[in-house]
Amino acid sequence: MRSTVLGCPVDVVDESSAVDALVALVERRRNDPTQPGGLVVTLNPEMVMRARRDGEFRATLDSAALLVPDGIGVVRALRRRGHAEATRVGGADMLMAYLPEAVRRRHRVAIAGAGPGVAAVAGQRLRTEFPGLQIVATDSGDPDDALARRLKDARPDMVWAAFGAGKQELFLRRHLELIGAGAGVGVGGTLDYIAGRVPRAPRAVRNAGLEWAWRLAREPWRLRRQLQLPRFWMLERAEALRRRRTL
Repeated sequence: MRSTVLGCPVDVVDESSAVDALVALVERRRNDPTQPGGLVVTLNPEMVMRARRDGEFRATLDSAALLVPDGIGVVRALRRRGHAEATRVGGADMLMAYLPEAVRRRHRVAIAGAGPGVAAVAGQRLRTEFPGLQIVATDSGDPDDALARRLKDARPDMVWAAFGAGKQELFLRRHLELIGAGAGVGVGGTLDYIAGRVPRAPRAVRNAGLEWAWRLAREPWRLRRQLQLPRFWMLERAEALRRRRTL
């Protein structure tokens, strides 16, 4: 089920149904290569606020095949819009839950972005943790046409792009057709977690919806980005109140 928060689309899914959607995108393309690849977005409040001021990014979100509610602010917004069942689908958790299916179905996965060498380390760790997983490319190049051509040569079924929110989604929107993958996912800092470069918040912190605070404490440079959160809070609640009054 698809809803909207401040004009941005977001799908009301749990982790299991999100994984099913990833598999379906890949299998659709494998069964019929004329089918387009699907962009997958892990949506958080910062991205919603960016879409309000960046028309190209807004169009990118509108074009996505799947937008999972990654940020706890988006989840709470969905609940205020009548979706009591809404739950957070962490991008890293969704991808790790998908990998056993990738092994079983022999999906070919390409990893791109992150810092120098991070994709290669993450790929090796994933191969070790998931024996039989086909990582067909680990490329730390810039998000440009040349990268897209290299990924195309690897013939992936799925692409994980880690260039930071906004840049990774725009790269996939522009190049997924050339690459030929069934799905492209913006994975943000997930590769840093997998490679062991950045520790992830403890599960208790994540379950409490405070992963954003954990990351801010460890990476104070995020403060400028997260200054958008109070404005999101005010605008989202005002929108929710208007919706309730019209029901």
